[in-house]
Amino acid sequence: MNSIRNIAIFLLLVFAGFYSCQEGDRFAISSDDKTPPSPPVFDRVQALPGGARLFYQIPADEDVISIEASFTATNGKLIKSAASFFAPYLEVFGFGNTNEQTIQLYALDRAGNRSNVVDVRVTPLEPAYSRVAKSMEVYPAFGALLLTWENELQKDVNLFVDFSFSDNGTRRSIRQAFSSNKGVEHQFINDLNLPESEPVSVQVTVEDLYGNRTESIDFGQMHLKTDEQISKSNWVLPYRGVFIGGVGMANGDNMEGRNSYIIDGNINDEFHPSNYGNFAVAYTVNGVNLNVPFNFMIDLGDKYELSRIVTHQRRFFDPATLAGNPRGDLYRTNNVGIYKMYYWDGNDDATVGKWVEISQIKIPMPDPSASVLDIVNMGNLGDESLMYPDKPDFTPPTRWFRYQVVAPFDNNYGGGLILANGLSEITLYGRKASK
Repeated sequence: MNSIRNIAIFLLLVFAGFYSCQEGDRFAISSDDKTPPSPPVFDRVQALPGGARLFYQIPADEDVISIEASFTATNGKLIKSAASFFAPYLEVFGFGNTNEQTIQLYALDRAGNRSNVVDVRVTPLEPAYSRVAKSMEVYPAFGALLLTWENELQKDVNLFVDFSFSDNGTRRSIRQAFSSNKGVEHQFINDLNLPESEPVSVQVTVEDLYGNRTESIDFGQMHLKTDEQISKSNWVLPYRGVFIGGVGMANGDNMEGRNSYIIDGNINDEFHPSNYGNFAVAYTVNGVNLNVPFNFMIDLGDKYELSRIVTHQRRFFDPATLAGNPRGDLYRTNNVGIYKMYYWDGNDDATVGKWVEISQIKIPMPDPSASVLDIVNMGNLGDESLMYPDKPDFTPPTRWFRYQVVAPFDNNYGGGLILANGLSEITLYGRKASK
């Protein structure tokens, strides 16, 4: 048995050595080789957005190491792409339009010799950067500009936003750049702090990584919106279990929590431990558990047009635990990851009318690279959202506001609603409705 085993091992080594020699021959460099390889045999071409996929047969030459393609971009830059000798096709990107293009396809051997060129003609599909440009929208927000766009191909693009305005009689021009490959993007240019009477001129340019760029897209002049934080001094909370427009007020008065803490102006930080509403204990009225999911309603004391919301999460209840876990519960269990907002369309007593949904908000989780300090700072600042995230505007005048839980952070927003049971503070922005 041992002799048979030794023979098998010997044969395996012989074959392995033979294969290694063959591969070594392919990749070994021969300085005196001046013979170019045969060109790849072109099969067909498939148009891609801003590019092409070239199918071919690899030449029979044993020393072919790669198949390459090149073309000259609109900015005069030579763009090259390469694929290993065993790849069935080669992709080329960087075309700036949908005009017919000529690609040079060739083979390269281990000595650096290049085969004759095969010219391949293709009419590429519309590239990503111009698609993004067509989807661009710019909206005046509250002391800010909101830019939205779609990038269904999820290719890297750069956006250059040029905006100008008068600052106490002096014309100011500013450029801000964004880079993204997200399928849907929202970006703000914040802290402009301009009065509504002062117009802002906006132009946007979009480019890709190959140097292709749109002409400047003029979005004209727009007037920013202004709002202010609504005072909480006149806010009133319904008693837990009271139904407003068919919806029951949840009970956050469990253990250390209180409903009233959610509108007291203090967040759950080192100076205010246990300052939150705790909806973790079931609260049943007429057979309905009003705490899963919980609805939190506020009588604003007067009619307001709402613009923005800032929510603060539950972080901790025992200061002694902070040393070992300074992050606490931020952006995880015991907190709300997705919520809906409603305004009351009806009389001030909320006896006649209906709840109208404003929007559903998903609070983004921290970047995986964020430090604990970064996450704590995020939690202390609060999570801000517009009432209408896709197009900033005020709600119709309303006396009542409703906050409804949709999902916790757990399991990528897929955990049970019972896990979304804490809320530290709600702050609203807007303007008082005209009589």
